Amino acid sequence: MRQGIPALLIALSPCLVAAPVLTEETASSVLAIDDELFSKHTELQKAIDDTQLQKTAVDNQRSELNRLAQQAKNLDAALTTAKAALERDYQKMIDDPELDLQPSQNAYQAAWAEVKQNQVARLEAEQKLQELQTVLAQYQIQQQTVEHSITLLQQNKIRARVDRLREELRRVGEQKVSFTNLCNADMTFGQCSKQTNELALQKAVSQFQQWLIDESSEVKAIRAQISNVSLNIHVLKHEIVESGFYDGMRFRSIVSAHLEARPAENAPCKLLNIDAQFCMAPGQSDTTQQQEMAWINLSLRSNQHGDRVTIDGVNYGTTPVEVMLPVGKHLVKIEKDGFRTFQQEINFTSDQTLRVTLHENNATPKIEPKTATPTTAHTQAPAKPKVSVNSPSLITVLPGQYLLGEHAAKPYNLDHAFALSATLVTVDQFQTFVNQTKYKTDAELKNLCTTIKDSEITPISDSNWRNPGFTQSKNSPVVCISQNDAKSYLRWLSKQTGLKYRLPTEEEWEIAARAGSKTDYWWGNHFGAGKANTGWAGTLWSNKSTSPVKAFSPNSLGFYDMVGNVWEWTNDSRGLVKGGAWSFSPEMAKAHSQLFVGPTTAANYVGFRILRELK
Repeated sequence: MRQGIPALLIALSPCLVAAPVLTEETASSVLAIDDELFSKHTELQKAIDDTQLQKTAVDNQRSELNRLAQQAKNLDAALTTAKAALERDYQKMIDDPELDLQPSQNAYQAAWAEVKQNQVARLEAEQKLQELQTVLAQYQIQQQTVEHSITLLQQNKIRARVDRLREELRRVGEQKVSFTNLCNADMTFGQCSKQTNELALQKAVSQFQQWLIDESSEVKAIRAQISNVSLNIHVLKHEIVESGFYDGMRFRSIVSAHLEARPAENAPCKLLNIDAQFCMAPGQSDTTQQQEMAWINLSLRSNQHGDRVTIDGVNYGTTPVEVMLPVGKHLVKIEKDGFRTFQQEINFTSDQTLRVTLHENNATPKIEPKTATPTTAHTQAPAKPKVSVNSPSLITVLPGQYLLGEHAAKPYNLDHAFALSATLVTVDQFQTFVNQTKYKTDAELKNLCTTIKDSEITPISDSNWRNPGFTQSKNSPVVCISQNDAKSYLRWLSKQTGLKYRLPTEEEWEIAARAGSKTDYWWGNHFGAGKANTGWAGTLWSNKSTSPVKAFSPNSLGFYDMVGNVWEWTNDSRGLVKGGAWSFSPEMAKAHSQLFVGPTTAANYVGFRILRELK
C-alpha cells in the first residue's frame, strides 16, 4: 500500500496541457468568438513571455548551482591540504613541543567552515532550482492550455459559422418573376401556358437561391462551392399573376411564388469547404451494425516448465500463453532443450486452447485441441505461484517500416515486436489489482479527480476510479488513473506473470492505432457520425461518459478504442497521452494528435492499455 504524497504535489495538481471542446453548448456568435480569440492571443503572448522569463531564471539558477559545485571541488581540495598541514604540524610537535599549532588549526577550521557554508549554499540553490522548475512547468502548462484553448475556439468558430449559415439558408421567402417564352408553333395555348409557367417557377427558384447566397455572411465561399451542393428549395405555393401572349408571338407569365430552402444537414460544411464532422448534431446515433472482429483467442499450454513459445516467428515467452491472433493459418512452435520440438501450422477459425505434451528425445508430441471461450491474456511465469491476474488480451505487432506523424509523413523503423492489449484496462481488471495489493491511487490519496466543464479543467471532490463523475460498468475503461497509477499496475502485473509489461511509447501506440493506414483515423480522413466515442460524435456516450471497451468496431489489427473513449497514457515522462476522449472533439482523436497531462494528474477522461515486451 502506498503512503500519502507530499503537500507540494497536492498543491500542484491537477496539471493539464490542453483544453477540450465545450460539451453540448449553443455555439457562440462568430463575432463573439473572434473577440475571445483576440483576447486569448493576447493571453498567449503574455504566457509565452512569462515562460521565457522563468526559463531564463531556471538557466541562471542552474549556472549558479554549477558554480557552487565547482567551488565545492576547490574547497574540498583546500580542506584536504589544510588537514594534511595540520597533521604534519602534529607530527612535528612530537619533536618540538613548543611548536604553535594555532595557525594550522585556524586554517583547517576556516577551510572546514567554507566547505560547510558551500554545502548549505548548494542545498539552498538546489531547492531554489526545484522551485523555479516547478513554476516553469506551471507556466509551460499555462501556455499550452492557452494554445489549445485557441484551438478549441477556432473549432467553435467553425461550428458557429456552420450554425449561422444553416440559419441563413433555412429561410422562407417570396419571389415575383416575369418570364417571356417564344413557344413552338406546333404547341397549343395550354401547352405554351404550362411550359411558360414552369419556366417562370424555375426562374423563381434560381432567383430565390441567388437571394439566399447574396444575403449570407460568407458569399465568396458559398459561390465557390454552390455548384456541388443542393439547397433543396421547395415551392410552397405560387400564384399566376398574369399569363398570356402580349405581342402576338411571345407568351409571358408573371408568377408570385413562396419558397423555402431545406438543405441537408451537411450542406453548410460542403459550402464552407470544411470537414463534415462540424455538421454533426449531438445525439445522432449510428444505427450501422458493428462489424465482427476477425480475431480469435488462442490459449497455449504444455506439460513442461521453462519451454519457449513462438508463433509466426515471434517469441511469446513460456507457457501458459494467451494471445489474440487474426483468423487464419499460424505457425505454432513450442520447444525445450532435451525435448522434441512441437511445430505445426494450424488454421484457427475460432477461440481455441492447445495443450501440447512434449516428450524427451525422439518421442512424438501430442496436441489436444479444445474449444475455449475468450479469456484475458496473461503469461504466468512457471516458477511463480498461480495468481488470478485478469488482464486484457494481447495482439502482436511485428517489426517493420511504418509511416507515422501528421499526414503519415514520418518514416519509422520498429526494430522489435511487442504485444499490446486489444482493449483498454477495464474497471474490473483494475479492481483485481486493487483487491490483491490494497493499492491507493493518486486520486484517492488526494481525494480529487478532474473533469472538463465549460471548457475548463474542473476538480471533482471525493472522486476517483470508483466514482469518476458518471456511471461505470465492469467493462468500462478505468479512469481517474494517473501515469504513476498505471505504472504501479504494470509493475504488479510484471511481478505476477514473470514477464515485462509497460506503457507503450508514442510510436508503438500510433503504429497499433493506424493499423497500416496513412489517414487521420484508421478508417479514413473523415470522422463520420457514430464511428467512435468522442465529443459531438453522435453516440449514446458522446459528451457524457466513457463507453464499454468493445462498443465500437476494432481497427484492422483488432485494437478497440484507438479513436476516442479515453486518452491513453504512454511511457513519456512528460505525461503524453494519445487517442482522444469522450469529451474532446474528433479533431483531437486523430492518430498523430497529442495531449500533455501531468504524470500525477488523475482525470475522468484518461485511462491506459498495457504492452508486453517480446524477446
